[in-house]
Formats: sequence, structure tokens, C-alpha cells
Amino acid sequence: MKFSTREQQELLARARQGDVDAFAVLFEAMRPLMHRVAYRLVGPNDCDDVVMETYIKAWRALSEFGGRSTLATWTCRIARNCAYDLLRRRGRREVREQSLDEPLEEGRDRSEEVPDPRARTPAEAAAADDLRGAIQAALDRLHEVHRTTFLLREVDGLSYREIAAATGVRIGTVMSRLFYARRRLRRLLEQIGAVR
Repeated sequence: MKFSTREQQELLARARQGDVDAFAVLFEAMRPLMHRVAYRLVGPNDCDDVVMETYIKAWRALSEFGGRSTLATWTCRIARNCAYDLLRRRGRREVREQSLDEPLEEGRDRSEEVPDPRARTPAEAAAADDLRGAIQAALDRLHEVHRTTFLLREVDGLSYREIAAATGVRIGTVMSRLFYARRRLRRLLEQIGAVR
């Protein structure tokens, strides 16, 4: 759900006066973004915990939100900090990355089991699987910060500002990491003949 600037300001004003329902409405609109950020930083098993902790911390710190950034950007920073706190608490040193072909949500729809008459031929499916494997292998060879930045942008669709908030770097650094990641991926894929 998207709000006009006026609607968001009204909800924010009500939330600052202690209206938890108004804050919940705002947060629900941002939940998909928070979920993507948490998912990229801590993986599928812990992302819901990070989102819930983000909700609690954002609610408690709402009086500190000065409006110098958007509410979504501010909340992304909280999500990032919650994710790193969780990783530290559990003794993990590396941020895990999600495979491109692993689904974000568990569970399947029965309609997925019905054959699609427009489905690819076995040869087309095999070629697509080969390309997906090549892309995953190339992604695995990227440095962690470049891979995370690339996935947040290209897979999750975050803006540069949202990526900067989620990773704790400046927008210029996000742009630099994306440039490097794309160039490195292209070279790796060219080496194995996946692209020309």
C-alpha cells in the first residue's frame, strides 16, 4: 500500500502521539522492503525475526526520527543494524547470500503443478538451467559486498538510497560497487561463454 505524502505525515504524526495502529499501517507498507533487506543480510531462516525486531526498535525510536531521510530509509538502517546484531549474537561472521533460484517464501501453490502449454521445451529448459548455474557460479565468485549490493539492486529492486541505508554506505559507494559487480559478472560470464 502506498500513501500520499500527506497521508504518510498524518499517520506519522498519529504514531508519534502513541497510536500504535497508525505506526502498524506505516510499517506494513514498508514490510516487503524490510523483508528483502533482512533476507539478503541474514538469510531465509532469520529474516522474519529481523523484521519483527526492526518493528519494535523503530516504534521505540520513533521520537528520534527527524525526517532528514525518508521513513523507509530510516527503517532500512534499523533493519540493517538488527540484522548485524543478530549475526553477532549468533556468532556468525559472514553474511549469507540467497541463491537466485531459491524461492523467497516456502510453500507452493497447487497451480504450479498444472502443466503450462506455453512451457519451454526440454532443450530450452536445460539451456536456461545452464545459464542460471553459470550466473550463480559467477555471483559466488564476487566479493560479498559487491554480491549483496548487486542482488539488492537487480533481484530485489531497491533504489540506490535504500541500498545505501541497508548496507550502511554512501550512495556513491553503492554506485561504485554496482559498477564493479556488473563488470566482473560480465567478464566471468564471457570467460565461460555464457554471454558474448
